[in-house]
Order: sequence, then structure tokens, then C-alpha cells
Amino acid sequence: MANILVASYYSRWDILNHKGRIALYDSSNQLIENHAFTDPAEFQVVISMLRHEKNLWYETEAHHLRSGNEPAGEGDHQ
Repeated sequence: MANILVASYYSRWDILNHKGRIALYDSSNQLIENHAFTDPAEFQVVISMLRHEKNLWYETEAHHLRSGNEPAGEGDHQ
């Protein structure tokens, strides 16, 4: 199983046909994964991770997008 650091991504949502696509790229701009979505909620979860988490990895065998170990409440600002 390879864990590849996601360096960039491309996303689109087809408003007419209600389909999305997200492509993940490594630091050499090589395609890691190109995934189609039909569930808007699932699409939003993945986009949220890509926008808000730093250091995301893609596990090629399990097809998981994951973040590293982070402190709880990292996003809270008081």
C-alpha cells in the first residue's frame, strides 16, 4: 500500500446532471486518483478535507483520503 501526499486537486460539479469529479495530484503533478461522485454530500466532504486539512495522503490500495495526526480542536479560535 502506498501513501502519497496530495499536493493539488481539480474539482468540478455538473449542475445540470448532478455529478462531480475530483482529481488528486502529487507534487510532480502526476495523477493519483480521478474519482466521480453522484452524492453531493460525499463530494462536499472530500472538498472540505482538501480545502481545510493540511497534509493529506491518499492510500492507493484502500482508496482512502486521510489527514495526519492532529490536535483536537485545531480549528477553534477563542
